[in-house]
Amino acid sequence: MRSNSLPVVALLIGTALAGCSGSTDPATANLFDNIANLNSGEYDRQIAQKDAEAAAIVRTNQRMQVDIDSMHRQANVNRRTIAGLNRQIASARSEAASVRSQLGGDRIRLGQLNGYERQLAAVEREASAGSDPAVLQGEIARIRASIRALAN
Repeated sequence: MRSNSLPVVALLIGTALAGCSGSTDPATANLFDNIANLNSGEYDRQIAQKDAEAAAIVRTNQRMQVDIDSMHRQANVNRRTIAGLNRQIASARSEAASVRSQLGGDRIRLGQLNGYERQLAAVEREASAGSDPAVLQGEIARIRASIRALAN
């Protein structure tokens, strides 16, 4: 009888030892670990933790999307502002061309006009570089007034 009980005892010890491995990872846990983890609520705790992590990631992504949307709106405003500045510069250049035809051969005033046109080019570069639009609008207005003064 002793020889028959040895396999049973070995099986019980093996089963007990297998139950003692204690893995909480569902991918590596054995049957007994899985039963213990289900009964203890370990898997429910892991699910709740992963759900909380996923919810935090979703909230972060939503905040980032709000920031991205805001940046897109600001980029659109900036493009419209730059386009407006470029229209003002084009108008000033048109005025300069008109004044140029009125100046004829007056080298001094033509030199001044050339200087104003260079200033317009500098303002255009600054607009493309993102300088303050209010400052640039003031510069354009000043240059346009100077161009008009040359015509008189």
